[in-house]
Amino acid sequence: MPTGHAPDFPMPEQRSKLAGAAQTVLVVHLPTKLVDETTDPVREEVARRLPNADGAGVVLDCRDVQLMNSIGITCLLQVQDLCRKRRAAFVLAGVPAPIATFLHQLKLDRRFVSLPTVEEAIAHIDAGSRVG
Repeated sequence: MPTGHAPDFPMPEQRSKLAGAAQTVLVVHLPTKLVDETTDPVREEVARRLPNADGAGVVLDCRDVQLMNSIGITCLLQVQDLCRKRRAAFVLAGVPAPIATFLHQLKLDRRFVSLPTVEEAIAHIDAGSRVG
């Protein structure tokens, strides 16, 4: 096996879009597995694309997440911290029940604002909330 080759698993392309009334809400679609190999692209996408504007915020679209390990949790906390430093709102959207249970067991459900849909999360940020 040659050294220095690409990993055997494909690196997912990070999907995101700007939304909201002023296009200042970055919606990042999370991969099915938020683990060691997939967290860097999420953090990099937020750092690169989060608007530096009043009313800015990040919505992490969690609806497809099936697996999250401690590195995934760290990623959520780091994105939240980046948002706090940039005075941007941070909301989780569409968190599947097993992941919500996992966050609850870790007592992190109190730390994150979580709404049922991406649309509700965008509306929450557009309404001027800076919670998260």
